[in-house]
Amino acid sequence: MKLKTKIQVYATLVLLITILCINTAIFLLFNKITVDAEVNRVKAEADTLMESLATNMNTGVNLDELLKAYVPNQGIVRIINNEEMTIHTVTKKSKYYNLSADYIQKETHDIVEGQDGMRYAVISTPMIWENGEVVTLQVAEELINLEDTMSTLFYVLLFASLIMVIPALIGARVLSNSLLRPIQRLTNIMTENASQGQMKKIRLSGRSKDELHQMSSTYNQMIDRLRESFTRQEQFVSDASHELKTPISVIKSYTQLLNRWGRKKPEVFEEATEAIQTETDRMDAMIRQMLTLARNQKSDHLKLESVNLTALLQDCVRAFSVTYDRDIQLFSTENKLEGRVDREKINQVFYILIDNACKYSQDEVHVYTDSSEGYIQVKVQDFGEGIPEADVERIFDRFYRVDKARSRDNGGTGLGLSIAKHIVESHNGIITVDTELGNGTAFTVKLPKS
Repeated sequence: MKLKTKIQVYATLVLLITILCINTAIFLLFNKITVDAEVNRVKAEADTLMESLATNMNTGVNLDELLKAYVPNQGIVRIINNEEMTIHTVTKKSKYYNLSADYIQKETHDIVEGQDGMRYAVISTPMIWENGEVVTLQVAEELINLEDTMSTLFYVLLFASLIMVIPALIGARVLSNSLLRPIQRLTNIMTENASQGQMKKIRLSGRSKDELHQMSSTYNQMIDRLRESFTRQEQFVSDASHELKTPISVIKSYTQLLNRWGRKKPEVFEEATEAIQTETDRMDAMIRQMLTLARNQKSDHLKLESVNLTALLQDCVRAFSVTYDRDIQLFSTENKLEGRVDREKINQVFYILIDNACKYSQDEVHVYTDSSEGYIQVKVQDFGEGIPEADVERIFDRFYRVDKARSRDNGGTGLGLSIAKHIVESHNGIITVDTELGNGTAFTVKLPKS
């Protein structure tokens, strides 16, 4: 069964059950009120008759004539002695003789059903008869008007219920259409996107901000993220292809040179093999960094642990001092600067920054650590040429190099800072650059302590 049909059926059933319960309650309440009113009316007639009998009993008035004056048109009046024998009976229809005649000593008000299936209001009241005997005055009246009234009410409520079913069906249809239209639109767009390879979004303007609006908005946000992801993927592939094209071209050119002159000219052989080795090393470094960047972006899961960043930086400084044979100094305000980080990834950030400082400057390199309320700050300062202002905003872009020729000589790929930025931001930190032409460059990393 379709969801639309389910909504229509369930909404209609719920409304019908509600209508049935309400109409049943109305019918029963009205029946009780009407029955009580009829019983009170017959009781009042019985009280009037009893007062008249008490007044005229010993005055010589014909009791049968008196009873006839008070007998209901659709009922019976009886006097019953203690032997349950009827002393006097007055009625206008013989069928009322079939009603039970009981002697009672306490006033009762009953609704009884006769052999004909009709309901009767029966009032039985004890009274003192002319001979001093206690008898029962019974007044019974057929509730014809009540039956007619309740029958009319039943058909009115039934007709009203049937009339209400029509707007219930219409309302259920409108409700199902209103609820399912956004879902159907979303389904159509998803199907169209899947079949045509598109990334259409759902129009949200002019719609109430309900759960369906939230669902559509979430879908649009997902489409935005997919677009951004595909764009970044395409850009990454394009940039990677462009960057790999140059070393491949160089290798190909030197290979052709080797085939042509390698056997005859040793100097060409040495030059070609050195160039091929250099470009091969550069391609290897680039591929490894691309894999690192892709792996970091694919999963931002961090193995957080408490790390002494001062000790970690000391190890980095010691390693690069030996590798580059450079003067790298560490200035720390605390001997043990604790931070909750992923040791391996943060160590990679420090390696990237110190490595860049050593590659792009010939002077000493300074590393500073400091802590403020809630944050740990690490700054790597070199005293090289600095970065032109026009290039500062793009230095964290993939494959972007300020001086491409110089970067090629130094083996730079333009991926290191992108990797560092991604790792720092995955720690909810920030990385900034402060540079001045001729006075060097400083990269600052701020990491939350927890």
